[in-house]
Amino acid sequence: MDQTPFDSVAGAEALRAALERDLRAGRWAPGERLPTERELGARHGMARNTVRRALDALEAEGLIHRHVGRGTFRSAPATPSAEEVPLSPSDVVECRLILEPETISLAVARATPADIARMEECLRGTDAAAELADFEHWDAALHDAFALGTHNGAVIAMSRSLARVRERTDWGQLKARGQTADRRAVLQAQHHAMVAAVRARDRAEARRVMREHILFIQGYMFGD
Repeated sequence: MDQTPFDSVAGAEALRAALERDLRAGRWAPGERLPTERELGARHGMARNTVRRALDALEAEGLIHRHVGRGTFRSAPATPSAEEVPLSPSDVVECRLILEPETISLAVARATPADIARMEECLRGTDAAAELADFEHWDAALHDAFALGTHNGAVIAMSRSLARVRERTDWGQLKARGQTADRRAVLQAQHHAMVAAVRARDRAEARRVMREHILFIQGYMFGD
């Protein structure tokens, strides 16, 4: 079954969303085995590499776990720890400053053509966004695409954990307060430069622009 990189990316996201709905609805009990990659591919009319990409994303979210030679299984729901501390937006930005320059550097080394196609799709979304909410959606999706490009489950999980703060009201208020047309133009120029560096396989440039990007966000959100 032939697929273009864009078809593969879109198909993997559609399958991931469908499986996530089924998992959260309780279609498979914790510990129950899911269909094989071959079965899922036949059922949804997708190539196995597309199925594998969707399962990678679900595993990074903690919804499934896989054992070589045994199969894919529904994970047990995580039990919240009493010691968990709420993450403040400023803490998250500081952590992103540590994590994301190295994340994009690893993505430069490992991203496939399909990964880069996903980054470019997100870039088009930010270019076209008229409202802040739309821009934030595609901005978050672009940074998630950089994490996915590492093909490292731990990096993807950490990146998505930090990204959840974007859904909170306090983050939105801080971002909206500092958002201007000029600042958005700077952010978007940085987004384009990062994707161009990944495409050119330039790790140093990707790392440099990402650091500059996070420092810029930190500066206008918190005045640091």
